[in-house]
Amino acid sequence: MAFTVALAMAQRQRQRLRQQQALLVARAHEEERAWVASELHDDVLQRVALVRAEVESLWTAEEPRSPLTVEDRLRGINAELVDLAVAVRRIAARLHPTVVDQLGLVPALESLRDEVERGADVDVRIVAEGDQSGLSADAARAAYRIVQESLRNVVRHSGARTARVALSFSDGRLRLTVEDDGGGFDASRQGADGLGLASLKERALIVGGTAEVKSERGRGTVVQVSLPLDS
Repeated sequence: MAFTVALAMAQRQRQRLRQQQALLVARAHEEERAWVASELHDDVLQRVALVRAEVESLWTAEEPRSPLTVEDRLRGINAELVDLAVAVRRIAARLHPTVVDQLGLVPALESLRDEVERGADVDVRIVAEGDQSGLSADAARAAYRIVQESLRNVVRHSGARTARVALSFSDGRLRLTVEDDGGGFDASRQGADGLGLASLKERALIVGGTAEVKSERGRGTVVQVSLPLDS
C-alpha cells in the first residue's frame, strides 16, 4: 500500500514538473514573439516606410526640391537598405541563432559581442576556459540566449561602459557570468523581472540549470548561470 501511494505521488510530481517545463517553454516563445513584433513594428517597418517615401519622392518629383543630387539621395537609400538588412539578420538570429550550431558557443558569442559593440558604446570582453567539447546543442543555445538577453539589458537599461562575459567548462557544467559596470537596480523590488530577468531564469531551468541575478543601485549587475553540459 505504501509503495503504491509513493509511486502515485512520484508520478504526480513528474507530471507537475512536465507541466511547469511546458509553461516555461510557452512563456519563452511568447516573449520571443513579442520582441519580434516590437522590432518589426518600431524599427523595420518604420525604415521601410522612410525608404518608400524617399523613392516615391525621387520617382514623382519634376524638379529637385533638395540641394542633394539624385546620386546623393540614392546613396542614402542604399545605406538605409544596408542597415535594414542588418536589422533583419539580427531578428533572424534572435529567432534561431544558427551561428551557435555552425561555429560553436564561444565564436557565436564573439560574433554577438561584435554586433553589440557596433551598435552601442559598450566594450564587451569574453573570457572562456576549459573544454567545451561535451557541451550539448540545447545547453549552448540556452547559454547564447542568456548572454544575448543579458547584453541587451546592459545596452538598454544599465548605462554601462563595459561588460564582461566569463565561461568556465568543468565538472560537467558550464558556469557563465555576465557582469557590467552600469548603474544597477534594486533586484528585490516588485517588477524587477520586467527587465527580462525572468526569461533568463526560465531558459536556464528548461535545460536543467539555474540562473541568479545580483544587482544594487550604483554597483552594476551580475548574472550567474550554471548549466549541465549534456542537457
